[in-house]
Amino acid sequence: MQMDTQVESALVLLAQGNAEQALRLLQNCLRQNPHHAGALHGMACVARAGGDNRAAVAFAAKAVQLQAEPHFHITLGLALLAEGQVEAARAAIHVAVLASPKDPRAHDAMASVLEAQQRIAEAERALRTAIKLRPLEQERHLALAAFLSRHGQLEKAIEVSSKALRLDTQNLFAQNLHGMILHGAGKAAEAEPYFRIVAAELPTSAPALANHGAALFAARSYEKARDVLVKSAQLAPKAAETRSNLGLVQMALGRLQEAAQELQAACALQQNDTRLMLNYATVLADLGENTQAEALFCKVEKQAGNSTDAARARMNRGVLYLAQGRFAEGWKLFEARQNLIAPPTCAAGLPRWDGTPQEKPVLLYAEQGLGDVLQFLRYVAPAAQRVPVLLYVPQSIRSFVQQMDLARLPHVTVCTSQHAPKAVAACGLMSLPDVLGMETPFAWRPDIAGIHKPAPSKKAALRIGLCWAGNSTYQFDRRRSMNLQALAPLGQLDHVEFQSLQKNEEGQPPSFPMTQLQQGDVLETARVMAGLDVVITVDTMIAHLGGLLGLPVLLLDRFGGDWRWAAGSTITQSDGEVRSLWYPSIRVIRQPQAGEGDAPWQPCIATVVQILQKMAEKRTDMVP
Repeated sequence: MQMDTQVESALVLLAQGNAEQALRLLQNCLRQNPHHAGALHGMACVARAGGDNRAAVAFAAKAVQLQAEPHFHITLGLALLAEGQVEAARAAIHVAVLASPKDPRAHDAMASVLEAQQRIAEAERALRTAIKLRPLEQERHLALAAFLSRHGQLEKAIEVSSKALRLDTQNLFAQNLHGMILHGAGKAAEAEPYFRIVAAELPTSAPALANHGAALFAARSYEKARDVLVKSAQLAPKAAETRSNLGLVQMALGRLQEAAQELQAACALQQNDTRLMLNYATVLADLGENTQAEALFCKVEKQAGNSTDAARARMNRGVLYLAQGRFAEGWKLFEARQNLIAPPTCAAGLPRWDGTPQEKPVLLYAEQGLGDVLQFLRYVAPAAQRVPVLLYVPQSIRSFVQQMDLARLPHVTVCTSQHAPKAVAACGLMSLPDVLGMETPFAWRPDIAGIHKPAPSKKAALRIGLCWAGNSTYQFDRRRSMNLQALAPLGQLDHVEFQSLQKNEEGQPPSFPMTQLQQGDVLETARVMAGLDVVITVDTMIAHLGGLLGLPVLLLDRFGGDWRWAAGSTITQSDGEVRSLWYPSIRVIRQPQAGEGDAPWQPCIATVVQILQKMAEKRTDMVP
């Protein structure tokens, strides 16, 4: 009896993490009685905890021979499973299930075996049986939640882990698992509070901090993410994933040199990881290190086979070529995005149109953002010379497109998804340059019914439209957008009036009067813009809309900006002005260097102030 008590004490110590003291107690028991089944089973548990599953099998097998306790069979089965002896493991655990059908541990163990055999539905049933036997034991729900998460059933996993948390809200493992499942389901903002709790309780745990930092990054809390990830990297400087996430955070904040250092370190720590190489190549491209970036993209393509990483590398190399003006190569490589994004439902299942002339209609559909749609609409008319076109665009832009002259062409129909079944093939608008063989940019200014520039005003004031931020859901939006207060120097100008072109305005009010933009679709915004003298915008749909309307546009472009405003799509005039080849009325004003916050925008704003001052003075001179 005394020896049984010592064995129980040893198992308690093992559960508390004190394996060494547990081992000493069990060895003492075996010195007294080498054939004590409980002590042998305890030795098997200690061996399993230490990762020595071969020894665990030996100890558990002896214990089972001496005393066929069901939980001895469970330990034996799990050790066998860890050794890869799946069928032997199933046989051992099956004995435990038959002998002790109301023991949830037996069903949990059987679920592990069934999962190893890829019998997923049966494994889930076994785990749910364990929950029915012990519905108030949190660990049962956690086991099922982790299982469901592993097999991609994330919504069900979230539901189960939520139940587990309600059973014990203080359990850090449960908090962490729930956060991991939410993060894996793309719900970073919801995951962050759980990781925050774990990190607060374990402030010196590099993994806990790394999880919290990654969630903060995904939730776009970049400054907080950087602080947390720096601490994690200091605790574990060789954690490649942490260094990579820190690099991406620095990149989102505009600190490209610091980002490159971290991403390079991550690649060195985990060589041949194609995902890490992609991240590093991307920041190199933004820094203008095109040769290095291209080499890395090529390396990923070669190593990653037919994976999404290879497709992403190929697409990014295409973007690199487009930025350089290598359009023939760039358009073809850019087609790799087709392996990364799904077409709209109305185009699903339709074969891809390859540019061949035919009499039956082809569905041309919008891709990505509204700015992309506006830019690539210029290819619809050339396509309509080869095939009848069903043009499908988002609802918010449809009324504007219907006013264009291209919508009045005999072979073009601006359609809704209900018209799509008439199509026999489909093609994304951004694929048209490739399938049509149109390699270089060309200017296009459509005639738009109902959009007319009003007669010159007798007022001396220069009418200026302002758009200072893009879609905040874009992970790297912080670099292309600015705070409204960065435009404060414009308020010092005389003889000007300001019109907001910003949707969903946030933040502090401007330091100068500005007419707010009324709610409406793109057509309504275009009508407002038609009455302006000049538009100042960051890289958003507003730039494309202003370009199509032929308005003077001052585009404020971030350092390492989008390919369509890069050297390959612009021309530098003799006076130093950089003009778009896509929209000749757009003047591109680039940040001279990367950096965090609004500081990199200050030189751009200073240039804008000078331009506006000259325009306002000229306007004043012309008004009697």
